[in-house]
Amino acid sequence: MKFNLFIIIIVCFAVNLSAQQSTCSLTLAGRITDIQHEEPLGFATIFIAESHTATQSDENGKFEINNLCQGNYTLIISHIGCAQDTFTVNLFQNQFNEYRLDHKDENLETITIKEQVNNYKSTLTTEYIDGKALETLSGKTLGAALKEITGVNSIQTGNSISKPVIHGLHSNRVLIVNNGVRQEGQQWGNEHGPEIDPFIANKFTVIKGAAGVKYGSDAMGGVILVDAADMPDSVGATGSIQLVGLSNTLGGAASAMLQSNLKKHPALSWRLQGTVKREGSVKTPNYYLVNTAYAESNYSATASYKKQDFTTEIYYSYFHTKTGIFAASHIGNLTDLENAFVSETPLITGDFSYAIARPYQLISHHLIKSKTFYHSDKLGHFTFTAAYQNNIRSEYDSHVSLDDSIAALNLPSLYFEIGTITSNLDWEHHKWHNFTGTFGVSGMNQQNITQYSTFIPNFKNYAGGVYGMEKYQYANWIFEAGLRYDYKWMKIFMYDDGNFVTPEHQYQNVSWNLGTTWFDKKPTSVNFNFSSAWRAPAVSELYSDGLHHGAAALEYGDPNLKTERSLQTILGVERQTDKLFLEAGIYYNYMRNFIYLQPSLPPELTIRGAFPVFYYQQTDAAIYGLDASVHYQLNIPLLLTGKLSLLRARDLINDKWVVMMPADKVSGKVAYQFGDNGKWQNMYADVAVEHVFKQTRTYADEDYVDAPDAYTLTNISIGSDLLFNSTKLTWSIEADNLFNVAYRDYLNRFRYFADDMGRNITLRIKIPFTI
Repeated sequence: MKFNLFIIIIVCFAVNLSAQQSTCSLTLAGRITDIQHEEPLGFATIFIAESHTATQSDENGKFEINNLCQGNYTLIISHIGCAQDTFTVNLFQNQFNEYRLDHKDENLETITIKEQVNNYKSTLTTEYIDGKALETLSGKTLGAALKEITGVNSIQTGNSISKPVIHGLHSNRVLIVNNGVRQEGQQWGNEHGPEIDPFIANKFTVIKGAAGVKYGSDAMGGVILVDAADMPDSVGATGSIQLVGLSNTLGGAASAMLQSNLKKHPALSWRLQGTVKREGSVKTPNYYLVNTAYAESNYSATASYKKQDFTTEIYYSYFHTKTGIFAASHIGNLTDLENAFVSETPLITGDFSYAIARPYQLISHHLIKSKTFYHSDKLGHFTFTAAYQNNIRSEYDSHVSLDDSIAALNLPSLYFEIGTITSNLDWEHHKWHNFTGTFGVSGMNQQNITQYSTFIPNFKNYAGGVYGMEKYQYANWIFEAGLRYDYKWMKIFMYDDGNFVTPEHQYQNVSWNLGTTWFDKKPTSVNFNFSSAWRAPAVSELYSDGLHHGAAALEYGDPNLKTERSLQTILGVERQTDKLFLEAGIYYNYMRNFIYLQPSLPPELTIRGAFPVFYYQQTDAAIYGLDASVHYQLNIPLLLTGKLSLLRARDLINDKWVVMMPADKVSGKVAYQFGDNGKWQNMYADVAVEHVFKQTRTYADEDYVDAPDAYTLTNISIGSDLLFNSTKLTWSIEADNLFNVAYRDYLNRFRYFADDMGRNITLRIKIPFTI
């Protein structure tokens, strides 16, 4: 009753406000920089052709245009020393874009516009989450936030651990680049989420498809770029506070950021950022999930020194989390485990609690990075990045030792510590006869230590690669080609039948990429990409041997697994008119020696309890599908959005479906943009419905539980900016699973034992400030 009253109040409030307001309240903001030096271009003129209005960038190259309606706009940008040029913007929400002009002080010859570098220009399909869209996702894990992008799913272990899945591929096949550094931890496990604080990001970029040429051999499924905002370049201290409250777990998050550019030394700037999260037991529509509380604390610091042709930056971040593992997933005997599979409720139930008891995970991740940029008028841009990461993962079993002296030590059942050194040198040459390109080398040294278990052996590996990519533009065509060579050497330290052995593995191969994009001035664009990438088997896939506590499963590797090879084709089309924005893409990925985790019946009984069993296997597979999204402007304030994801994965050797693949999904959203009314600005409200189909391409005799039924979830949200003097506070309220539907998702490992989260209402507040 209280919840219904809350909804009625929100709707009445929104309707009442709508009646008072005008309809055009969007903001288009941006920054204009010099392509040679990446210096801001102050006092540039930005002219909007449709409204015949103009504004100027400030001394930092930034501008902001308010009170715009939704629609397409043509920006004509000019600056002394640069040729006038034109950009097209499709505005359906507040946006911040970056524009780069070819500015040559010494030579005022005719200069052409380069590109909107805010976008990764590639023949691969690339999507972004930034600005207001990113703020509405604050408080979610990285995997959950990226599910907003078509073709991206998440594989979950409960509700606090999720990792992104791109076109059916995840873990070691999806590379995450955190602040310019390849994220390296224990990413092989399904329940090992990325150790990244999403609050640190200013933008998420998802590149779908094999992007191994630029990013390395593992990027077979795609790449996720997590980028922080640019360092401040104006004098004065600024910052923000973000607060998130969650009704389901009676928890929330608080994140703060403070940054400044030094007045006496304007080349120096710094930033501090920190986040704390705390959540209690997850509640499904009918019961609590015992021991699913969660605690996290993260912080980071950045210092930057920037001159005309030289920039250097040092960055450090620390991520720490303690996560309870659902108690009912650890079963004592085979009979109870079989009962748990068929029961509608978990065998262990209880009340709400913030306590985190055994079993649980304890994870720490350190990252320190140094990045240096140098511009040469003759040669181009050089970027050198060196980083060190230390990842420590401790997994605690539900049982403690029967020996009191050992139990008092509270030692984990699994302990992994992996240290990784990475380095990259990239050279981006100047445009030459319509050619642009990048060349680079990279190296990695990694060592892993395991204690208290032999589930994953100790190992060390060395890897290195060299690559080159070139693009050529002719009229309305862009052609792209790239080639990369990678080498990897790995040595294992383990006991085999009581004998200490040190098997070695060496892998080397090439990745390549061919693609083209055609576009016109509407713009309509069509992109085609044909690429190949490869991946060496991970140590977990080769040598896993026993109980994986976090996943509540017995997992076994195969040391004879071979290198994976992907041959992938992607065809995408994008069409934009005054009212319609359409994006669609089809893909076909042939995976030779595809490695997957196959359930093996029956479950096994160990001294730690009874658990389902999984084996790493290999086959040739074909993964193909369709992603599509459409935005239709019904009228100025009303925007309709629809998304569709279809995926199929076929085992070509055994002529059957590959299991553990995402189910088909379709969603729709109606968004209403209110006009400004005094202190209330940029108010919006939307209703979204998502339907996930039942995964029917499974086999009853190859899994412990049938795939769950289809489900439909309804979400609503409302939010706005609120002016207090010179401060623009941003707030939003979102209700997920509005009707408290009981469901289980096929990609949630704990679907064997319990339902997913029920209704959850999230309140988000962001308060920017200037000191």
